[in-house]
Amino acid sequence: MKTPSQLKAQSITDLVASLLIPVHNKSLLVPNIVIAEVVALQMISPLPEAPSWALGSILWRGEQVPVMSFEIANSEIHGRDSEQARLAVLNAASGQSRFKYFAILVQGIPRMIKLTAADVQEDKLASLGQGERMAVITQLGKAVIPDMDYLEALLDKL
Repeated sequence: MKTPSQLKAQSITDLVASLLIPVHNKSLLVPNIVIAEVVALQMISPLPEAPSWALGSILWRGEQVPVMSFEIANSEIHGRDSEQARLAVLNAASGQSRFKYFAILVQGIPRMIKLTAADVQEDKLASLGQGERMAVITQLGKAVIPDMDYLEALLDKL
């Protein structure tokens, strides 16, 4: 059992509510605040002359939101979608894009995880793709922190 001083040292403000988002062969670790909503997979309207990572767009809350394949944006192969595929709608917070939101096709239901800085260790042995900022190890396993600036900058190509 933790002593009162240990509890005080690890206050609520030290915890970061995050989500582990399953994509093909890995999980993305993002702060909860990045995710606007996870929605059921729906009809994705194609975008003419779009890059291969741009799967199309969806209508979400009255807005056209571009949908991307994280795997293709990260120079990987986008495999067959699982039966539990969903769309994670993310807030475009960097200001680099004309879009306020964009969606990533995910392969299951994201898992909530609350972390402190001590709960996350860099996986220095992992090699990173261009869409990945850092590989990490958490109490729930390995994950990658996506490079949100890179992903949002890709949206300028639409």
